[in-house]
Amino acid sequence: MTTRANPLLLLHTWGGDAATWEPALRHLGAGGRHLKALDLPGHGARAAEPFTVDGAVGTALSASAAGSDVVGSQDVGGPENVLRPVDVVGSGLGALVALALAQRHPDRVRSLTLVGFPPAGGAEAARRPADTRAALNRDGAALFARNYVDSTLLSADPAHRDLLRRSMAGTRPEVLIDSLRATLGWTAHARPGPVGLPCQVLRGARDHRVPAAAADALAERLGGGSAVVPGAGHVAYLDEPEAFAAALAAFHDGLRTAPAD
Repeated sequence: MTTRANPLLLLHTWGGDAATWEPALRHLGAGGRHLKALDLPGHGARAAEPFTVDGAVGTALSASAAGSDVVGSQDVGGPENVLRPVDVVGSGLGALVALALAQRHPDRVRSLTLVGFPPAGGAEAARRPADTRAALNRDGAALFARNYVDSTLLSADPAHRDLLRRSMAGTRPEVLIDSLRATLGWTAHARPGPVGLPCQVLRGARDHRVPAAAADALAERLGGGSAVVPGAGHVAYLDEPEAFAAALAAFHDGLRTAPAD
């Protein structure tokens, strides 16, 4: 017997904001599911704030609570399910925050989906913050954002590309650097071990930033599974929002129909 869908908490990619979820919301909210997309600290309506992982986890925790009113959040669907633990979904930077939330506050999370994760390690991780700062200083925020979107998004829809371009261009350089460092150094904030709840690592089939082997290995370490969004790249929820929603629905529907222990 199926149950009502749990609320869905959506945590955006690096340089994004809550508005970048708009193309996916109508697919994710099928059946009237309660959705909440957040601006993480330093992003969107919270652009004046500094970014820290602890602050971002606190924001996500507040959003998971019944009747919460979080600055920069977008709510879709009826409020009748807000008391239920959330199905949390994070992309890139949001995946780090989602994993830390699930580990620190497992009572508020029913399931976990990490998208476009894990980030690069080794020498690439060591040099990326300095390279990013140099590009920001050289090009300015607007051109940096355009170049990043052009090299990352696969969606041909200009509206999808503009959403990420505008949000990134409006994010202060120090926030971009701090959140990038946090993402690349994710193991300092979240454990790469079993989370003790249903989880999946979801990867765009054409993601050139996260190899399939890395996504599969992380899924195994977390004690979950992995899945692929056909046609999508690194930011799967913007590249292929309908296919992304279908992949999430398959995961969440399986949880609701699984027999009780």
